[in-house]
Amino acid sequence: MHGRRDRFSAALLALLGVAACSCAGDPPGKPVPAHGDDRPRERELNVGNPSRGLGEQPDYDGEARALHDRIAPRLPDPLPSARDACTAMLGAAVELYVATEQDATAQRATLRATRDADLRACEQHTSPAAASCVRLLLDEHAGEWPWLLDQCSRAFPRT
Repeated sequence: MHGRRDRFSAALLALLGVAACSCAGDPPGKPVPAHGDDRPRERELNVGNPSRGLGEQPDYDGEARALHDRIAPRLPDPLPSARDACTAMLGAAVELYVATEQDATAQRATLRATRDADLRACEQHTSPAAASCVRLLLDEHAGEWPWLLDQCSRAFPRT
């Protein structure tokens, strides 16, 4: 069980790298020194995931159970093959970036360059139900691809 979870975690981390390029922004934060010239300056630190403390971590498995109950009735019956489900999910990821990014050129290029490896990893580690779940949610712009992949994989694990 741990080996499969470790492989899934490695694949998810690789996918997070793809999505990281779409997570830029500078909300207010703690000033930190900026470097690059001889004059010291201050800038705002961008922290996308503020610390909540150990006692207030999200219940990801609970969220996945709720997602399962909400999405299961909407999944195709019968489910597509792993290849077809993964192909549809990867296509929906590209479409999401095209629709939501001002210039999705970099994301499209990265996804195009990693498509064959992503397809193989998806077929090995992602159930057709999970890939179909991700595709449905991507079509609705319900979140970032790596987050949806994590939640749908928890909701519909590969058996």
